Amino acid sequence: MEGAGNDFILIKAASQNLSFDPGELALAVCPRRTSIGADGLILVEPSQRDDAQLSLRFWNPDGGEIATCGNGTRCAARFAVLVGLAPNEMLIETAGGDIWARVSGGNVTLRFDARPTYELDLEVTVENGVQRGHRFEIGNHHLVMQVDQLPSGPIEPTCRPLRYAPELAPAGANINLAEVIDRHRIRIRTYERGVEAETLACGSGSLSSAAALCAAGQVDSPVAVETRSGDVLTVRFDLLADGSFSGLELEGPARFVYWGELRDDAPHG
Repeated sequence: MEGAGNDFILIKAASQNLSFDPGELALAVCPRRTSIGADGLILVEPSQRDDAQLSLRFWNPDGGEIATCGNGTRCAARFAVLVGLAPNEMLIETAGGDIWARVSGGNVTLRFDARPTYELDLEVTVENGVQRGHRFEIGNHHLVMQVDQLPSGPIEPTCRPLRYAPELAPAGANINLAEVIDRHRIRIRTYERGVEAETLACGSGSLSSAAALCAAGQVDSPVAVETRSGDVLTVRFDLLADGSFSGLELEGPARFVYWGELRDDAPHG
């Protein structure tokens, strides 16, 4: 499946009965050209809790497990409806916090229970000096760098040193370059850790960029986020008087690409 160009391999399975290691499987199936190819692997299963319908776990292409993923959760919610694991409105548990989801055809809206933490104008050290960005975390680590205009060429040379800046250690961060168009619209390009390259969209990066720029006085909710794929994600939130956020929502498309079967002779890591 893909959500605004962010693509994922989704597997319906019960984590307590796995016959494979999900991290090793992600290493094997996420590479492009030699395997299926994806920005991540998602394990989808019924929740064991009475108050939730779905449980998700996420792995990056490098085999590392992450707490949550915005676009991946949107894809998983639509997948769960199609395979009969959940109704159109559901509560999803992830290691990064509970997420409420509503599926309306090919459009999926998420509302995050978790309260984000952030730090504006954080100084990060790279080889050519010190740069400032907004650190934002909501189940995933992000650094938002506001730019006057998004670059037209590759962003890896700019973003990779920032991703490994000592101030972001030990986890590092996804790096979002964000251009403000007006009070309710931005454009972003995202370098994702674990992928170690630019992805065509990043759900938590879109949410983090919109909210961080609001805290910095640049935009207001709702914010339309133009992604590298050309799809637009909508971010909504309330910025409270004490500077905290509530009611964080992420809305956008989630599409099926194909159903498949992994053969025994497929590449394995």
